[in-house]
Order: sequence, then structure tokens, then C-alpha cells
Amino acid sequence: MTLSAISQWTVRHRCLAVWSLRVVIGALFVVSGVVKAIDLWGFVYKIEEYLTVWDFMQPRSLVEMTAIGVSGAEFVLGAMLMVGAYRRSAVWGLLAMMCVMLPLTAYVYLYDPVSDCGCFGDFITLSNGATFIKNIIITAALIYLAADNRKVQGLYHPYMQWVVAALCCGYLLFVGLYGLMVQPMIDFRSFPSGSSLWGDTGGRDMEDVVFEFIYEKDGERRTFTAENLPDSTWTFIDRTQSGGAPVTEWSTEFYLTDGGEDVTGELADETGDRLIIVLPQYSRADVSYTFVINELQQYVESLGGDLIEVAAIDSSDIDAWRDLSMAAYPIYQGESTMLKELARGVMAAVYLKDGRIEWKRSLGSIDADLLEKYLAGGDINALDLYRTLDAHSFAVASGLLVAMLAALFLIGRTPSMLKWVRKNKNYENNE
Repeated sequence: MTLSAISQWTVRHRCLAVWSLRVVIGALFVVSGVVKAIDLWGFVYKIEEYLTVWDFMQPRSLVEMTAIGVSGAEFVLGAMLMVGAYRRSAVWGLLAMMCVMLPLTAYVYLYDPVSDCGCFGDFITLSNGATFIKNIIITAALIYLAADNRKVQGLYHPYMQWVVAALCCGYLLFVGLYGLMVQPMIDFRSFPSGSSLWGDTGGRDMEDVVFEFIYEKDGERRTFTAENLPDSTWTFIDRTQSGGAPVTEWSTEFYLTDGGEDVTGELADETGDRLIIVLPQYSRADVSYTFVINELQQYVESLGGDLIEVAAIDSSDIDAWRDLSMAAYPIYQGESTMLKELARGVMAAVYLKDGRIEWKRSLGSIDADLLEKYLAGGDINALDLYRTLDAHSFAVASGLLVAMLAALFLIGRTPSMLKWVRKNKNYENNE
């Protein structure tokens, strides 16, 4: 084999290795970033879980900004790596992130302060050991790319790279801010829209069922009952059931108590319209939503339905909260983690029709004027107008991004293709 042949073989295999790592490592960061952005609330809760373990509390607004920044950096830098744009900056930016992520996952693996690191949100749950190994492999791949990535051309010309980055940023902000202010477009959790909140056996007798809740704090795990749940400094781990019938999907996931008494079976009504106001953290309750809740109650009752509130609140605080919020509707108790699973946001509304979840959205995104407009009656159910964007909308937005990136690629390659066509045409004419 000649020196020239060896050189060509080396170049080809370097290109293959670089592109393979670009696609695989870039795709991992793209998936990690986008699933965090879809459910930014879940990422916010995970960050707060870490901060609670370390006794290092920060304002939620700062946590939200951190969640948007981290998910955005993962997605945009991962996308740039995949297409070979910003060949130096993308790799070094991701390496800088791994300088934080690798020691963090090593700490999580060794000391197990949280149940999972939250790398892929609720989309994929990896063990702490698998996460640490994954990050070692990613870091090693990025170190290799730091040396060779800039030597292999990307899909886009340098003057078009900023457009690609801007499109990816716009897409990520749209998906992330919608999930933060309204609800996630894709629901990876236990109560997706369209499912039955109560299950096929709603209304069954739960009198003999006893639920126990496992919480952890400072490495110590304790079991609590619904009547003596711990404060927010404890981290929820799991829930178990004893007595009564075997655990079913609905009884395992959703339950309500009233003064410590389980009333899930009594409220499992399979017919009619019902709105559930969800308050997952009483300490963050917002009284300014009282007007919206009262409007919702008035409207759903005009349909023959009802409105209830489920809050993660101590029995001693219910009367004070009822007076403060001027609630004319029943208030029940629920476990905080379960309510965060049901709906995202400081306070949210969940609309049930015949026991099935029609939609969920944060109270801040509900326009009360729309209810007043249709309160007088008519053929339109105003509650149906509050449906949120779903997985189909996410697929459309993602498809639009891919189409625009493909169009940019073709535009950038048009001069080269025209030059190739002219060259071949001149060659044919000379013959």
C-alpha cells in the first residue's frame, strides 16, 4: 500500500469515526435537552430535589431559568454537533457541561442522594450506575472529537450556521415555555390526557385499604401514613398498600383524603363534568387565582358538574386556606408528589368528563373572559376550548424544524450542485 493510499484510508476512517460520534453523542444531548424542555416543571422539581438534599435553597424563578438554560444548551449544542456546525464551540461547550455532569453523577452513584439523576426526565429512567457509565463514555467521545471534529466539514457553510442555531433555539423555547406556562405537550407521567383518572373500576370500596408512604431525609428512610405526612424537607420515595383488594392502576396512582379519611371511592364518579383544582405545594399557593377558580366553578356547575380542590396541605391549614381563598367548593388532601404527577404548575386545573381526563392546564393560562362569554348558554362547551397542544402538535413543530433545516441545507448546496451540473454538461459537449 502506497503512502498516498494510506493517507486516503486514514482520512476516510477519521471522517467515519467523527460523523459516527457526532450523530450518536449529538443525538443523546438532543434527546436529553428536548425531553427536559417538554416537561420543564419536572426538571425544576428535580433541581429542587438536589437543592433540598444539599440544604441549598434558591428562588424558584432562578431554578426555572437554570432549567431552561441547561435544557436549551443540551439541545442546541447537541444539534450543532450532529450537523457539524460550530465544530470547535459545540464540542468544547458540551465538554464544559460534562465537567459538571460527570462529577455530579459520580456523587449520585456513590452516595445515592436521589432516586435517579433526571438526565432524561420521566421519559427514560436510568440507574445511577448506568448514568455514571454513560457519562464516562460521552466524555471520552467528546475528548476525541475535541481533537478531530474541526478537521471534518459539516452539513452547513459557516455563514449559515447562525441560522441553524437560531432555529433550534426558537424551537426549544417554544416547546419549553409552553410546557412551563401551560402544560407539557407530551405527558410522560401517570395521568395523561385521555386516560381514566379513576380507572375501569372507579367507585370500588377502599375502606380496608391502608396506604403507607416512604420518605427519605439525610439518608434516613421512614414510613408515614396519610394522616402524618412529613414536611417538604423529606423526599418522597415510594408508596405501598396493605389491606383490601390488590393494588390496581387507579388506586395505586390517585387517592384523596378528607381529614385523614380516604374518600377516593366516594369521589370516583364516572359520569358528568368535573374540574379538579390541583395545589401540589401549599407554601406556594397563589390567592390571585381565586377569581379564575370561582369563574370555573360557576361555569362547570352551569353544566351540571362540580369543582373540587385537591391540595398537599395539613389538616390544620385547610380552614385557613379556605377562608383566604374564599372557597365555596370542597377541599381535599393529596400527596404532593402525586399532585405534581397529575398536573404541572403552581396551581392547575384538570377537566374530567365521565371520569376521563380531557385536558389539564395551569390556572395562569386560563382566560376567565372566555367562560363569561359562554356562560349564558349555547351549544358550545367553553371548557372544550381550553384544550392544550399535544403530542401531535409537538410532532408538527419538530417536523417543521427538520423541514427548515433541510431547506437550508439544500439552499447552501445549490451553488455546488449547479457547478457540478455545468461541469458535466460542458464535458458532454466537448465529447
